[in-house]
Amino acid sequence: MVAELGIVTTGLAFLAAAYALIAALIGVYTRRDRLIGSARNAALLTFPLLTAACLVLVYGLLNHEYSIAYVWQTTDNATPTFYLYTALWGSQSGSLLFWSWLMSAFTFAALLINWHSERRLMPYVIVATMATLGFFLILNVFIENPFARYWSVPGSTAPQVAVFKPAADATLFHPADGTGLNPLLRHLGMVIHPPMLYLGFVGFVIPFAFAFAALATGQLGSSWIRATRNWALVAWLFLSLGLLLGGRWAYDVLGWGGYWGWDPVENAALLPWLTGTAFLHSAVVQEKRGMLKFWNMLLIISTFFLVILGTFATRSGVVSSVHAFAESEIGAPMFAFLGLSTLFSVALLAWRQERGDLRGTDELDSLFSRESFFLLNNWLFLGLTIVILWGTWAEAITTIAADLGLRDTVINLGPDYFPPVVRPFLIGLFILMGIAPLAAWRRSTAERLGRAVVVPLLLSLAVMLLLVATGTTGIWALLGFGLVAFAGFATLTEIWKGVAARHRRGENYWQAFSTLVARDRRRYGGYFIHLGVVVLGLGVIGSTSFQQITQQTLNVGDRLDLGPYTMVYRGLSDAQAEDGRRMTIARADVYKGDQLVDEIRPRRDTFFTFDQRTGQLTPSTNMSIPGAYSTLTDDFYAIITFWEGNRVTFRVYLNPLINFVWYGGIILILGTLVALWPSRRSEVAAQVAAVTSSGVSSERAGAGR
Repeated sequence: MVAELGIVTTGLAFLAAAYALIAALIGVYTRRDRLIGSARNAALLTFPLLTAACLVLVYGLLNHEYSIAYVWQTTDNATPTFYLYTALWGSQSGSLLFWSWLMSAFTFAALLINWHSERRLMPYVIVATMATLGFFLILNVFIENPFARYWSVPGSTAPQVAVFKPAADATLFHPADGTGLNPLLRHLGMVIHPPMLYLGFVGFVIPFAFAFAALATGQLGSSWIRATRNWALVAWLFLSLGLLLGGRWAYDVLGWGGYWGWDPVENAALLPWLTGTAFLHSAVVQEKRGMLKFWNMLLIISTFFLVILGTFATRSGVVSSVHAFAESEIGAPMFAFLGLSTLFSVALLAWRQERGDLRGTDELDSLFSRESFFLLNNWLFLGLTIVILWGTWAEAITTIAADLGLRDTVINLGPDYFPPVVRPFLIGLFILMGIAPLAAWRRSTAERLGRAVVVPLLLSLAVMLLLVATGTTGIWALLGFGLVAFAGFATLTEIWKGVAARHRRGENYWQAFSTLVARDRRRYGGYFIHLGVVVLGLGVIGSTSFQQITQQTLNVGDRLDLGPYTMVYRGLSDAQAEDGRRMTIARADVYKGDQLVDEIRPRRDTFFTFDQRTGQLTPSTNMSIPGAYSTLTDDFYAIITFWEGNRVTFRVYLNPLINFVWYGGIILILGTLVALWPSRRSEVAAQVAAVTSSGVSSERAGAGR
């Protein structure tokens, strides 16, 4: 009965999405508001239906309904209750259902929040969101159904997986145990990381839907930008969280001493973040100056394309990655949806551009104005996206071309490709991060901008000289620290100017600062985001430029020296966890000079799966979990690579400033939350815009009469 409920609710959600799509199109064509309202109701209905489907699947996971193939694949009798909940997104079909549920939730919220304020756009918003949701539900209902069951068929040696009874005499098969959740997913970071990425991916569908609606209706002013800015910022927030948590998971679980390996699926999540970041900057120019209309459409369409491409990369098996799901049948239909949606969107964009509907209201008044730097920012983000996209997909594209006989060789660009090609773009972006906030809108001169950058520039040069004096000689590290410092000092200078101005009026510094933030949270939230990126940049430069690595085999009592630290190996022990995995744990003391600073426990975990044929548990996966001593300035990070008896081979990393990556991420997230919180100024602006829009509508109505 559990599976039947899931099958019915998922199927009804698909029918509701299909009806909403068709009804919205017919309603627009025939100008029947009642039909559009009906389409809205059907779109809203997908959320409770998919909520019910997810709850049914969670119920099956919690109650070990192993006759459901998905439950058998992702859980076993030893799986802790916490991971039974998170198994909802632990494999292909369940994560697709979760993706669809989030899509319905975002659509539900957008239809409630924006229905009256953006009434003319909403029918096409329904079309775009329901087309996307409907496609994913096609995958869930017809290809990767999470409620497919095991059936025993007389005459068959193995149970068959099918949604419905495959034969009249078939009976449900109930395995005694499941295979268990992928061990790589049994980490808090991976519990939170996938939902954050899904929220980011799905969240960007809403701004795309409004952009599509604006293109379809010709309402190409700034209203669709205002309607979607917060949606885009929410999606960007979740995508940022997902990337940070993914990096932390890689650092804690994969045992290679790093957090970003330019893996294809890592890159697939980074790419829409880059174009989404460019869109958030570029949208400001359209709101303030009515410029960059074409850019904003291009960037949000590109973000949608990269969201679907990233989902395709994770699930199709086209790219090889530790993060990807196994190859499945959904690759071809997903590629078809990607191609058709992109082709239709680009054609609509090109048509509007050809008609001249996307011309801005103004041209650049000065090469040194803020909007000029925002335009350059767009080009740099787009260039960075293209080089990462090519590096990520070169092998897959050239392999397909070779299979079709279009070329003889396959291009395989490894992780070494990325740093040299990415570095020039990052240099440019950090320079712009420092200059753009100091530049004035509209008319600005080189002389005025030069005066504004003097203080940040001098402070940055002082930092570089200090680094040279303390022994830093690497040219890229010095340049990187200097650029990051320049961006940070420029941001702090802008904040200080506002605080100092209010202080001169009699307010104390804290009151002045808090008042500024409260009055313009969007602006100062952006400054905090920049500061978060600055701190994160310090962590990236320190941990990549100055990382030290050693590997030694130690007997009990032996010592290993790395940087200012000494590790003394104390022994090896075995233990068994509640979820059935066996742990081999090394005990080691960490000294800094003569002082004992920590006791670390690097270990190797061995996971087991239940073999249906033998009825026995067999080893399936080994994982190296590091032991680490963390400070503000560095991490001493050790893993076990091999052991025999009490003799252990350790690989040890010293990662300077690596915790700045996580601290910077926290500051970035807090800054985004500040920017999202409505300020008094934004509320007044929204009221003025509403009154103006109402007045314009009245004038048009009067003219029509």
